[in-house]
Formats: sequence, C-alpha cells, structure tokens
Amino acid sequence: MTTTLDVHQSFPGSIDQVRAMLTDPGYVRNRAEQTGSISCEVTVTQGAGGATEITTVRVLTADLPSFASALVGSNLEVTEQQTWAPIAGDSCTATFDVSFSGPLAATGVITLTAAGPQTTGPQTTGHVTATIKSTVPFVGGKLEKMVQEQLIRYLTKDEELGRDWLQR
Repeated sequence: MTTTLDVHQSFPGSIDQVRAMLTDPGYVRNRAEQTGSISCEVTVTQGAGGATEITTVRVLTADLPSFASALVGSNLEVTEQQTWAPIAGDSCTATFDVSFSGPLAATGVITLTAAGPQTTGPQTTGHVTATIKSTVPFVGGKLEKMVQEQLIRYLTKDEELGRDWLQR
C-alpha cells in the first residue's frame, strides 16, 4: 500500500531567493530546530551540472501511538536527501528521498515556480508531491497516514519559517 502527499506553498521572494533559502544549511538547520529535532546534521554539496545536493539527518522524539512506537522506539531518525536542479526559466525542481528509522519511506518532487511580480514583490509557489510507503503488513496504511499528516504539518511550518526567513 502507498499513500500520496500533495501540498502547495507560497513564498514572498523570487525563485532565485527561494531556491537559495531552501539549499542554505543555516535555513535547513533552523527549520529542523523549529520543527522539533533533538539533533540535526546538514551536508550541502554542489553536484554535477549545477545541481545542489542536501543530506539532512534529524532525530525527533517519537510521540506515536503504541502500535507505531513498538516499531520505532522512543526516538525517530529521519534522513532526507534532496537533489536540486538549477533554475530553468521560471521553475526549478528537486527530487527527494526520506527514510525513517522505522519501516517507512517517502519519495517525491518539489517544484518551485515563479508566480510573477505582485504588488508586494515577487512570489514563488512550491508544490510538493510524494509517495509514502510502509513495509509493515496490517498496520502499514495507518503508519503511512500518520506520516502524511506529520509531513503536512512539517511543510506548513516550513512555509511559515520560509516566509519569515525571506522577509529578514
């Protein structure tokens, strides 16, 4: 079984500014801290053809129902790998893979699109799509749904933090 994720975000800045923010280790660390990480390691490297690769390893307190905490334990390690392509015209994409210390994984794409000049300045929209998969029989669907809800909350907070970061 798999569960899908489809979230839209809006940021007050040009696509250049938003991509720079999302690939800035300082922003990635701040987002991790502001979303409950106990610890966070961020590695940003320049890949082939102008791509930017980000690996983030976060440890979170696993505040889960008993059926899930038996599979995960008291802490949850989340490893996310993003590969950001260079900006092409008015858009930019990143592929990502997220693995959890439990029997879960997510893969997807982030698409940034310049929304054009607004009366308040340039705007960029983000569109995150993902597939969440659990390998646990019987309760896998419940785990996927929990991860989907957590990712929606995380991306909502990411949008809020990003807006604040860009307006500094």
